[in-house]
Amino acid sequence: MRAVLTILLLVGCVHNVVSQDSNQARAVSLNARMGACIGAPIPVGDIPAGSSGSPRPGFVAGLTIDVPLSQQWSVSIEPQFVHYDATFITPLVDQPYIDKIAVTTPDGSTTILEVSTTFTGEATGEFSTDYIQVPVLARLQTSTNWSVLAGGYLGWMVQTKSNATGVGTVGIRPEVVTRNLEFGDRMQGFDVGLQLGGQVQIYEDLQVALRGVYGLTSIFSPDFATVDRTVQNIFLHLTVGFRLM
Repeated sequence: MRAVLTILLLVGCVHNVVSQDSNQARAVSLNARMGACIGAPIPVGDIPAGSSGSPRPGFVAGLTIDVPLSQQWSVSIEPQFVHYDATFITPLVDQPYIDKIAVTTPDGSTTILEVSTTFTGEATGEFSTDYIQVPVLARLQTSTNWSVLAGGYLGWMVQTKSNATGVGTVGIRPEVVTRNLEFGDRMQGFDVGLQLGGQVQIYEDLQVALRGVYGLTSIFSPDFATVDRTVQNIFLHLTVGFRLM
């Protein structure tokens, strides 16, 4: 809901600018934008030894509202939907873990006990997360067809299917077990970061843009003890923009 209200507010601001100055209105542009993204959440500078990952293609779809400030400078506001996807394999050594143990009570019923222990082994999993993002970028027109963009973005997680499966030992028990290491509910609902890239005008109503996305916040909640490092969204967005007005 906050994401929807933010987008409506931004569109309303642009509408006010257009209404106040008819000359400016002819220069304001609205573009539909869609394309692909690739990358992964990465613990920058603190990758565990033996860890590896593989990015999977995601997608980007949204709008670009470009408000000119001068002949060379403009501000681009880009409400968009983004799907990020990647797989990973990482070793786990004495990681905090809540083990769920089924216990039969004297009356014959079964109850589940949660025991704080550790997990040692290897985890294989997937990050699969949907965001509403709102980048606000300064755009510098460097030539007739080329421009560069830089700025920040706010993101809100819509949903995630991120999970992992661990194969290893729990506590001091010697047997090897397979455990679902569900962590989607321990991910942050809010993301903030930077975007930097370039854009080329192919035709009057068609442009192609490449952006680098660098998350400044960890995707995991601070109290998630299993992941004791900052894991940031780092992605590339390649999109095509179609002028609507």
